[in-house]
Amino acid sequence: MSNQRVWLWLKGISGKILRGLLAVLRVSLAGLCVYFGRLRDVVAQAGAETGLLALSLCVNRSIHFLERIFWLAIVISSVIAALVLSRLQLERYFSSPTVISVDRDYRGWNGSLPAVTLCYYDHIDSFKANEYIQEVWNVSIIDEDYFYFMDFLYAVVNATAGNYAELAKFAEDERFDQIDLYEMIQRVDRPFEQVISSFDPDFQIHVQRVMTERGACYAINSPMSTVLSGQPVAYDLMPQPLSCQYGKQQCYIRMDLYESTGVLDVHSPFEVSATEANIVALHKSDEITASFKVLETVASKNLHQLSVAQRKCVFNNEETSNLKIYSKSLCLARCRAVMALEMCNCVPFFYPYVEGPSCNPAGFECLLDFKWPIWALHICKCPSTCTEIEYTMQTVKKSSWGVKNNEEVASSETATSSFRWDLIPPKVRMRRDVVYSFEDLVVSFGGVLALFVGVSVMGLVQMGHVIIYNLLLDVYALIRRVVGRLRRLWRREDDHKAEASRLKNRLHHLNERLSLADTAELPPFDYVN
Repeated sequence: MSNQRVWLWLKGISGKILRGLLAVLRVSLAGLCVYFGRLRDVVAQAGAETGLLALSLCVNRSIHFLERIFWLAIVISSVIAALVLSRLQLERYFSSPTVISVDRDYRGWNGSLPAVTLCYYDHIDSFKANEYIQEVWNVSIIDEDYFYFMDFLYAVVNATAGNYAELAKFAEDERFDQIDLYEMIQRVDRPFEQVISSFDPDFQIHVQRVMTERGACYAINSPMSTVLSGQPVAYDLMPQPLSCQYGKQQCYIRMDLYESTGVLDVHSPFEVSATEANIVALHKSDEITASFKVLETVASKNLHQLSVAQRKCVFNNEETSNLKIYSKSLCLARCRAVMALEMCNCVPFFYPYVEGPSCNPAGFECLLDFKWPIWALHICKCPSTCTEIEYTMQTVKKSSWGVKNNEEVASSETATSSFRWDLIPPKVRMRRDVVYSFEDLVVSFGGVLALFVGVSVMGLVQMGHVIIYNLLLDVYALIRRVVGRLRRLWRREDDHKAEASRLKNRLHHLNERLSLADTAELPPFDYVN
């Protein structure tokens, strides 16, 4: 009997659940029908206001169902094609929107003359070296250790980023651990006592002592080399290089050296000495005249509107790679300095513009063990500059006055060497320009939409207005319905509360009456015998 009751109870519960599910399904289907009907009306309205006949045909019930499916497929395929082409145009804008073209209008060009970095063969001023040894180590020329300290000075001033093995030999001597090698080079280095002249006698050519990867040198007509001094400098305050107008005047710079020999590196005034492309060795009594071809790359003003990733180059006044003034050679040099800092926790004195503890001889021994910077040359990568000047030595004329071996030292002091460099006027230069700007991207979007979808910006605005307007109407109607139901529920709850309050009051009065009846005095009874 109990099992039959349980079965009947389960049957009743399952029937109720099934009826509930059917009711929910009917309500859901009715809601979907209402929703699709509303969507069909909105699409028809959008198609009518924007002039897109295909949208109206997709929801037009007066035509055949297959015809509506056909127009729906046409609309979907057109939208997909527009999206694919728009994505391709967007990728082109972000990946390769620039072009390098050839400019041949050379008659009015102005160009900068090459910069020269002069590195002496003999860096040390003997008198300054004697004073430094006497002051720091209290050793004079009559002491036994004098030549040992002098060898240390020569090892420091002759060290380069590619050859510092002689300096590493002093790693075990603790007397050199606290020596600031960069400050020592500044104190014992030879001063620049040369004469600079050019085709423009009124222009003051900038000359500055700098620290390069070749050691202490002097940069002539090289504004970018001011960064190598280690002092903070703004790009707008940098001295400008000597420039001239091609074709109207002979562009040259001449440097006369007295009692000096060295290596000359000819490079762009907006780069620093870093390559071996235009190295010229200058000895006593040499007179060298070199002519250089120039290939310049200029940039249009529109290039500033693009990001570095888009144009794949950096302007000199942009701050990147932790450099406030950028050049590719500076970026590569800083990368090598940072690698040295990571390997041996010190920065070689070739890089005074890089923050970090300076390397002592023990630090250079550590770098030698790591074979720095040979492997760093293949790891460091830096973007090119947007404006470049590349010089190529075209002709060089060298003559020597000759100095006999048996001449007196005094007569050799009068020997003079000179170096003159000039430019061959170019007739071709390269120009970086924007071939696909943001305006072109917008125009391409409009063309794709017009070709595949047949809609303009105004059509898109109208379509958005129709969708948003109807969406707001539906949301407003939904809110009104919800608020109405909530109000009815609140009213019912208030009615229930009022009814409960009335019942409570009635019960309270009834209880009071009963309590009064219980406490009233009973009338006397007459007992009848």
